[in-house]
Amino acid sequence: MSDDDLERQSTGPTEDQRREEQRLIIPASATPLVKGAGRFSREAVATMISLATAAFGLVAALAWNTAITAGFNKWLKNNETVRISALFVYAVIVTLIGVVVIVILARLATRINAEPIEFKYPGTPKS
Repeated sequence: MSDDDLERQSTGPTEDQRREEQRLIIPASATPLVKGAGRFSREAVATMISLATAAFGLVAALAWNTAITAGFNKWLKNNETVRISALFVYAVIVTLIGVVVIVILARLATRINAEPIEFKYPGTPKS
């Protein structure tokens, strides 16, 4: 550290820092509200990330579904019964894969003690 840095530390905050502190003074009564807002905004961002991830996953799944269905239709265009059977087999396989993945993710969440985000509404006012 240079001598200037040591002198700045010993003399306290700079004029710019003092102005910034004056703008950010929060009354003591508002402190819990401000802290709660910070936590809520983190939860809101986490929720938005989860929703966006799910939305993109859904779009990708629908794209694959369309591609696979079109492939079945082209491959089995002359045999309607086999095509419908193949689509049902495809649906069952996709469902089984989905269930296995969900079970694995649930076990992983339990193993790392992950807790879901809960939105708690204030109690009903008492009259």
